[in-house]
Parts: sequence; structure tokens; C-alpha cells
Amino acid sequence: MKKNRTFGSLKPISTVLPDNVKKLIKNKPFSDFNTLKNSWDKIVGNDISDKCDVIGVQKINRKNILYLRVKRSYLIDIDYSRDQIIEKINSYLGFEFVSKIFINIKENKCPQVKNKKLNLNKKTKSLIDSICDEELKQKLSDFTKIKND
Repeated sequence: MKKNRTFGSLKPISTVLPDNVKKLIKNKPFSDFNTLKNSWDKIVGNDISDKCDVIGVQKINRKNILYLRVKRSYLIDIDYSRDQIIEKINSYLGFEFVSKIFINIKENKCPQVKNKKLNLNKKTKSLIDSICDEELKQKLSDFTKIKND
């Protein structure tokens, strides 16, 4: 007849593992946004990192979505290399961290862009002057002055 053995104290698995493996287990698996942002050049390479910046990571339906800000001139390049970027990030980390990439366009403030002016012809000016309501007439004239300045 066999006796049932009971063990009073079982050793945890962590006592058997080497120290460097314990450190990996203790650390959270690369869920920190700052770590991703700091190692962005190393993960995707200089070619892609010069064209876009990491904005953030958002978790939706248990999947991480990476938000990138891209210059308008490189939008097509980054759009076509989405799968490659996801693959590079996930292979660098060793698990599926990113499942989708959303792209925001970085607006370039161009010195050539000017405010459009509101030019009124004589007929429109006479129509504004013929309005009986003084308050409305004043607001319309103030509006046209602001646009023309």
C-alpha cells in the first residue's frame, strides 16, 4: 500500500533560475511608453525614425495601438511600411506588443500660407449700409475690417 506524501515546504521556481532570468521576469514586459520612445531609433532604424515620431500607445480591446506622427511628404512611405514597423517592434520585444499603427500627419507651417482677405465689392458694401438694424450693420462692418487687416 502506498502512502500519500505531503510536502511541508515546496521551493519556488525562482530559487532555481539564474539571476539574469529573474530580472527579466520581475520587469514588466516593455509596456512603458518612454522606453519605446527612447529606443525608437534602434528598433526601426534611422531611415524610418527620421520620417516619423512616436506619439503614444493606447490599449483598445486588449490590443496595443501605436500612434505615429508623420511628415506629410513621407506619409506614403510610412503607410506602406506599417507591417514592417509592427514586425520590427514585436521581434525586438519578443512578443506581440503592437497590433495596429495609426498615423497622424504633422502639419508643416509654411511661410507661403497667408490669411485670405475678405474683399467686398461696392454692391455688397451698399447692401451692408442699407441694413436698418444698426447692431447687425456694426457687426458686419467690424467683421469685414478684421478680415481685411
